[in-house]
Amino acid sequence: MNASKKRLAAYSVLLLAVLLVFYITVPAINIHSQPFRLLLLIITVIIISVEVSIDQKGVSGKRIKYGLLSIPIILVVGIAVGNLINGVIFRADNYAELIQVEEKSFDQDFPTMDESSIPLMDRDTAQRLGDRRIGSMSDLVSQFVPAETYTQINIENAPYRVTPLQYASAIRWLNNRNEGIPNYLKVDMVSGAVEVEDLEENIMYSDSELLNRNVHRHLRFRYPTKLFEAPSFEVDDEGHPYYIATTYENRFWFRQLEPNGLIILDAVTGDTESYDLEDMPSWVDRVYSADLIMQQLNYRGMYSDGFFNSVFSKRGVTQTTEGYNYIPMNDDVYLYTGVTSINRDASNIGFYLVNLRTKAAEFYPVTSADEFSAMESAEGSLQQMRFESTFPLLISLNERPYYISSLKDDSGLVRSYALVDAEDYQRVITSDTVDGLIAQLNGRSVTDGEEEELEEIIEVDDENLTTVQGEVDNISQAVVSGNTIYYFMIDGTIYKADVTLDDALPFVEEGQVIEGEANENNEFKLIILD
Repeated sequence: MNASKKRLAAYSVLLLAVLLVFYITVPAINIHSQPFRLLLLIITVIIISVEVSIDQKGVSGKRIKYGLLSIPIILVVGIAVGNLINGVIFRADNYAELIQVEEKSFDQDFPTMDESSIPLMDRDTAQRLGDRRIGSMSDLVSQFVPAETYTQINIENAPYRVTPLQYASAIRWLNNRNEGIPNYLKVDMVSGAVEVEDLEENIMYSDSELLNRNVHRHLRFRYPTKLFEAPSFEVDDEGHPYYIATTYENRFWFRQLEPNGLIILDAVTGDTESYDLEDMPSWVDRVYSADLIMQQLNYRGMYSDGFFNSVFSKRGVTQTTEGYNYIPMNDDVYLYTGVTSINRDASNIGFYLVNLRTKAAEFYPVTSADEFSAMESAEGSLQQMRFESTFPLLISLNERPYYISSLKDDSGLVRSYALVDAEDYQRVITSDTVDGLIAQLNGRSVTDGEEEELEEIIEVDDENLTTVQGEVDNISQAVVSGNTIYYFMIDGTIYKADVTLDDALPFVEEGQVIEGEANENNEFKLIILD
């Protein structure tokens, strides 16, 4: 085979391989995209290998070889030098100014939160509740599973986590792709109630699609040169599902990505629309990722006084704590994290609050224990129960900072709540309900008259118990005031039972026969499981 035929065969295979790799990885066709630069480098190396392997005779052939060999070297050296010049050593001030932070007073400016709307269900708990909810629906669980997204958003100023269903396997995708995905899950971050939202039109574009309707691939083919990362799942205030892809530009050579807009993809129709940051719809909650915000806050803390100060004298150098949480306020989602010294001495010098839609950032200088010390204090207050604390939220009560967190048992269920004084973390209040925490903080307790009234109510309930026996038609669960409540549909009537009535309640299935005694509010006071 002569040299021309060898080249034709080699480059035909290379072209097919490149197209396949591009279809699978869908990088942006943009020199600012690192995957695209890597793909170019690999293609260049392959071309050089092809040319070297084909016999080249004469001086001109040798010149071609040496010329090709210089290309990847020039590319790598050029990018490395550019990254060094545009790195934090030479541009520390620019990195520190990526996020602008306004300092405010905690007593006067820290936003108050409605105590009845504090979101104490963390992502792990929301995922457990969502998985159990789908597990109880036999018509869905055989074909779909909840995606791991569980994006925290606000819907009409109420905090929820939402996640679409996804095809359970490639075979399930083949069976259902024409009809699409019929539901998404909505988890109330306050009560723990899980709703399986039925859609008038099914979701046709999702992360679990394998071909052209895959969200990332669909967006890439429509916007081949735009830089964006994994789109996030959101719903608007009417409950319509969308995917939100934040678009980026590089600020310093190839060193720092910064959002410059977003693309909204209708998960039902596949229609897309691109927006500038100033023109995006108000219902969009997540534009800036938590990782990006944490990175830029740390740049600010590290390099505000220059690179060499961060390495040697370290005067005024700070960093965020190792965790963060989300606070819903003013129909937006805010990232909260503590600020500590570079020595990580288990104390905070203040708190950051950053709007994830607008990037508006505030700093509240308050000397306090760090979040992990508060978590240990909360766990230690009920040491005998071996509960595990979630990462806390910072709230303002009586113009004083407090950490509030959920305490979960080994199975991941919320069993109690803890309120820790942020400035004196040895002061801990625990209760089975959030209202109980606030009552104890304000020095309120149940009076003797109220106790007698409660006893009378209990006695009346005991006298009016009725026997219930039947087959479970449907079952679901929710967390109410820290307790898991199971709801049963029996003969068209809804009954509820606290998980403490029987340890086997989480394992009740549709079609199972149960019996017991319930009061006039259809609350089981005694339950017997066959």
